Amino acid sequence: MGTITIISILVAAIVVIGFILINNQIIAKKNQMAQAFGSIEIYLKKRFDLLPNLAAMLNKYMAHEKDILLKVTELRSQIEQANEPKEKIEASNQLTTLMGGLNINTESYPDLKADKQFLNLQYELSEMEDQISAARRAFNAAVTSYNNQIQMFPASLVAGIRKDSAATLLDIPKAQQKEINLNELLNN
Repeated sequence: MGTITIISILVAAIVVIGFILINNQIIAKKNQMAQAFGSIEIYLKKRFDLLPNLAAMLNKYMAHEKDILLKVTELRSQIEQANEPKEKIEASNQLTTLMGGLNINTESYPDLKADKQFLNLQYELSEMEDQISAARRAFNAAVTSYNNQIQMFPASLVAGIRKDSAATLLDIPKAQQKEINLNELLNN
């Protein structure tokens, strides 16, 4: 075998090995994009599932507390307006019973306070939006990495053979960037 043949075989082997390595890198970048997009879908599903459940739970607790607070206010008014000691004592006893029931309910359901539920709802919404935002950033980073990979030489040659094209960054149109209407959720 001549020197030219050996050099030709070595060059061909280097090209084939290079093609395989670059091909594998492109596949890895595509898989990273798919994984990052899957994370976005998971968080969007979580938001879709969580918001109505949180709103329903909050409505339930608010209705419960609203009834108790209305009864407490009514009984306090009865106590203040009562002329007879018997009326005051009856209203006071009812108030005591109601407050005892409230304490038992509060012990059984420590998160019953509407203000805590609002804080929890706000926290969950904020946390969920942060997770979605982070997942979008991760997806865009994976897309940028993939696009860089397939557009730079020599990977652009392999990408051309594979017929890979640049992926699109996730950009949410302004029309779709609307805030979640909590009033609508809470009033359903």
